[in-house]
Formats: sequence, structure tokens, C-alpha cells
Amino acid sequence: MAKHIQKEIQRGVESWVSLGNRRPHLSIILVGDNPASHTYVRNKIRAASAVGICSELILKPKDVSQEELLDVTDQLNMDPRVSGILVQLPLPEAVQLCSGFEMLGI
Repeated sequence: MAKHIQKEIQRGVESWVSLGNRRPHLSIILVGDNPASHTYVRNKIRAASAVGICSELILKPKDVSQEELLDVTDQLNMDPRVSGILVQLPLPEAVQLCSGFEMLGI
């Protein structure tokens, strides 16, 4: 079933691109060194690639400031090639969760 869904999404992406649209692009922000988060993100990158979605991983240290994260997301929000942004949780305690959602315009 999962392979069928994957193929369906892949066909949809390729159809979208063949119509002259930009290939979907996922930007992922990963803060810190949580092994489970790294595994989750690695799997998301693989899944995106399998269906023809471009992705990029932006790694930040666990002591990143809230201001720096806001700057990164502001840049991504203004980047016309970015279709989606994933901010991997958990975020450091110094970064408020509500600010994480606000930085994505949610």
C-alpha cells in the first residue's frame, strides 16, 4: 500500500513539473544532536527524494539563539524555491515553541 501511495505522489510531482511548475522543495531545520530527530529527518529526506521532491537540511547547534532561528526561517519564507519548511522538534528550551510556529507564519 505504501509503495502504491509513493508512486501516486511521484506521478503527481512529475506531472506538476511537466506543466512548467517548479519542483517542490522542502527545507528542514534541525537543531541539536538528538539521535531520534536525526533519524526522523534522514527518513523524511529519503522519502522526499523517492517522490521527486528536492530537500535541504539546515543544521544548527543546540545553543542556537531564537533570533538566529527566526532569521533562518525569514530567509526561507522569502525564498521562492522553497515550497515547505519543516522545523524538527524538540527545539532547545531557549527557543519558545510558539515562536517556532510564528516564524513559519502559522
